[in-house]
Amino acid sequence: MSKVNACLKRSFIILTCLIGLLSGLTFGFTLFGHGFFHSTEEIEHMIVLITVMYAVAVATLLLAAIGVYGAAKDTSWPLIIFSTGMSLTVLFVAFDIMAIVVFKTVATDILSTENRGHWVTPLDTANGTNIAVLNELQETLMCCGVDKGYQDWGDHIHHTCVCTEDLTECIPAPKNSSLYDDHTSGGTIMIYKQPCIPALVYHAHYLIDTLIAILSTVFILLSTTLVLAILILVQLRRKLNVPPVYYSAEAKAGNYSSLGENGDIE
Repeated sequence: MSKVNACLKRSFIILTCLIGLLSGLTFGFTLFGHGFFHSTEEIEHMIVLITVMYAVAVATLLLAAIGVYGAAKDTSWPLIIFSTGMSLTVLFVAFDIMAIVVFKTVATDILSTENRGHWVTPLDTANGTNIAVLNELQETLMCCGVDKGYQDWGDHIHHTCVCTEDLTECIPAPKNSSLYDDHTSGGTIMIYKQPCIPALVYHAHYLIDTLIAILSTVFILLSTTLVLAILILVQLRRKLNVPPVYYSAEAKAGNYSSLGENGDIE
C-alpha cells in the first residue's frame, strides 16, 4: 500500500468536513421547521418533506465522518463506503435539479392558468375568500388586479392597490374609482401598475432559480469530494516499485580485495 499525497488528503478532509458542517446545519434547520409546523395544520403536508430532510442530513453526516476516518487512517474500506454513498447522493441531487428545471418550464402556465380560473372580473363581485387572498398578494407583491391590472377591479378598486411608497411602478388611479369617495386631500391617488399574476410568476421563478443555484453548488461540492475519494483509493491500492535485494554469501563473508593488490593503481 503506497502513501497518499498529502495535499490530496488534506483537500479531501477539508471538503468532507465542510459537507459534515452543512449536513449538521441542515439537520438543525429541519428540526426547527419540524417544531414550527408541529402545532399547525400544515404538518400533514410537510411531514414527508421533513422526513426526507432528516434522512438526507443524517446520511450525509455519517458519510462525512466515515470518509474523514478513512482518509486520516489511510484505510480503504471507509473510503469505499463513502464513495458508494456519495455516488447515490450525487445522483439524488442531480435528479432534483433536473426535476426543478423541468418544473420551471411549465411553472408559468401552471400559475397563470390556475390563478385565472379562480377569478371572476370585475373582482368586486368575486368570492370573498378569493378576494382576501388577492388582497394579501397585492400588499405583499405590490401589485394590483389579476391579469389586466386595476381594470380587473372595475370602478371599485381595493385600497390594497394604493402605493404605500413612491415607486416608479405606480400610476394614477382613475378619477371615477371608489378610491376617491373618501379622499379629501385633493391629491392624485397612485396605484400599482403591475398585475399580480406576472408578479407571482416572477417571484416563483426567482425562488426556483435560487434553489437551482444552491443545489448546483451542492452538486459540485459532492462531486468534487467523490472524485478526491476515488483518487485516494487509487493511490492506496497502488503498489510501490521497490528494487529487489539479493543475498550474496561472498558479500557477507567480506571477501574484498584492495585495488592496489590487483595492480589497478599505478
